[in-house]
Amino acid sequence: MANLKDLFLEIEENGGPVSDNAVEVYADSVNQALELAAEDLGVDITDLDYEILEKGTKGFLGIGRQPYRVLVVPVEKGSEYDDLDIIEKKLTGEHIPHVTAEEPKNLDGSFVIRVTRSGIWLTVNPPKGTGKKVDLTDVTNKLYSMRISNPNQAALEKAVKEPTGEPVKLGDWTPNPDFDSSMRVEITEDEMAAYVHFTAPRYFGRHFEFDEVIDALKSAGVVIVIDEEAIKDYLEKMNYNRPLVAAKGTKPRNGKDAYIDYKVRVDKSQFKFEEDESGKVDFRNLELLENVVVGQLLCVKIPAEEGIPGRSVTNRILPAKNGKDTTIRFGKGTILSEDGTELTAEINGQVVFKSGRISVEPVYVVNGDVSLETGNIVFLGSVIVSGSVQDNFVVKAAGNIEVKGTVQKAFLEAEGDIVVYQGISGREEAKIESTGGSIYAKFIQSAKIIAEKDVIVPEGILHSYVDAGDRIYSIGKRAKIVGGIIRAGNEVNARFLGAEVSTNTEIRVGINPKVLQQMSELNEAKVKIDEELGQLRLNLKTLTSQRKVSKLSEEKEKMFQELTARNEKLSSRVNEIELEIEELNQYIAMLEHRGKICAEKSVYPGVDIYIKDQKFQVKDEYNYIKFTLEGDEIRLSEYDPPELIDGHKRIALAGRRRM
Repeated sequence: MANLKDLFLEIEENGGPVSDNAVEVYADSVNQALELAAEDLGVDITDLDYEILEKGTKGFLGIGRQPYRVLVVPVEKGSEYDDLDIIEKKLTGEHIPHVTAEEPKNLDGSFVIRVTRSGIWLTVNPPKGTGKKVDLTDVTNKLYSMRISNPNQAALEKAVKEPTGEPVKLGDWTPNPDFDSSMRVEITEDEMAAYVHFTAPRYFGRHFEFDEVIDALKSAGVVIVIDEEAIKDYLEKMNYNRPLVAAKGTKPRNGKDAYIDYKVRVDKSQFKFEEDESGKVDFRNLELLENVVVGQLLCVKIPAEEGIPGRSVTNRILPAKNGKDTTIRFGKGTILSEDGTELTAEINGQVVFKSGRISVEPVYVVNGDVSLETGNIVFLGSVIVSGSVQDNFVVKAAGNIEVKGTVQKAFLEAEGDIVVYQGISGREEAKIESTGGSIYAKFIQSAKIIAEKDVIVPEGILHSYVDAGDRIYSIGKRAKIVGGIIRAGNEVNARFLGAEVSTNTEIRVGINPKVLQQMSELNEAKVKIDEELGQLRLNLKTLTSQRKVSKLSEEKEKMFQELTARNEKLSSRVNEIELEIEELNQYIAMLEHRGKICAEKSVYPGVDIYIKDQKFQVKDEYNYIKFTLEGDEIRLSEYDPPELIDGHKRIALAGRRRM
């Protein structure tokens, strides 16, 4: 029940009556006050609740005695919960729905003494099987410890002798503010929870009941999300060492952002190699490129969700944010629906996904080899070569390039992905470059490979120059990287690195190869300019000496002026190059210590490991190893299998067994 004094003062301040039946009584004790109020109101004393407004004093020999001033209010009837019903439900477990506990066959008898507003109640449960009966002495001792001195002895003895499990009244409750329980409602600052703090009753003090807790919560302003089951459970257990969490607000739930659900594969990072028992990879079944037909659904926009507002325990609305909208970014070869929610293919072709934009490029198919019969191929869509690309031929595509055979000493360039099913045998002169995608090949030998994203090779990279903005993987059963220069922005992962014969192999990670290439080009340019400046300044020195002796001829004077202008121009360019080199060095110094080099089987001597600007020269063979950078040192640890970018899931290599 609510604190009557607070309720009285609050209503009085607002100018309203406390209650039609509330009475203020002056008496020598609280019990006398309740008896007088019961007589005046014509109700039973058990139907009254009270609040002490002024505590009385006995004085000395009657001198200075002050009476108790008590505010008495009748308890409203018609509540769903009655004192005896609550006791019975707690004792029988009926208040816990859908729970049936299997009781043991042999169980000692038990008893419970409850002091409530309606009186002092004893419930004695009979034993089961060979269990012992409740001893009258135990009950008497418990009553004595609770300072209940005048129980109905006849009712007590009968309840113990003939236990029924039903509550038996032993006497009336005697109000005593010093012994009764008290409670205080606390609402958190954000109004998202309401706690009720109780003090445990002492001796024959009474416990609070469900309806009183509900009234106190409502009086404190808690009007919704009251956890009635939690309140009942707490009152049953009477564990006053912790507060009761009586109500919890509902947090607002922000709506999910709109997103694009792609119905075709646009993320090429989720690849899988399938090997047979001998370890050979069926590279033709990788299905790295996506072909579509007219009218095929490419993607659908899933609309943003509206936020769901929350509510505090005081019924204050907590606003929620709606999800952000998005749009389908589309390119040529596609049709967007009028409502902007669906994108379909306008033509037959190959899906190209660049910079978040999806397009369908027309496909140019070469039925056979790229050779003298076809000449060089430059196409604004995707190119499929059913044969091979022979020596000294060029294939350029604005989309993807797919070669069913091999690529020899040729030049391939695509804005999308490049897939070579039977491998690349470049004989030191082949160059394969993807300016916006990845390169997939069965093997690479003696070629220059440059990819904006990944280079994925299941069978090996031999004596090649390979640059990848993100990862270089050679992870088939026979995969190895031997010889050449291998550079990746984030990771190099292979089964073998180097060879038993200590083949010189350079592997770099941690810096985007484009930055390294730019640094190399700047240094080469500076060397050339310095050489030219050296010769130029010798000539200027000679002409300057001649000018001091005599006037130069018209031809030599013209040469002097040209050399002077050239010297100034080259000196200015050297300053610019040195500034660019310094900026790149500062950028490299600011990079995070990322990048790793992994070998599942072995790393052999002759391999030089570079991570960012640190070097580790392999002089001994290492197995199942990973190289990473910590501080200014390259650390060695256990091998880390390759991961997919999307979802960070391990790549499943079907049929693969570690040798």
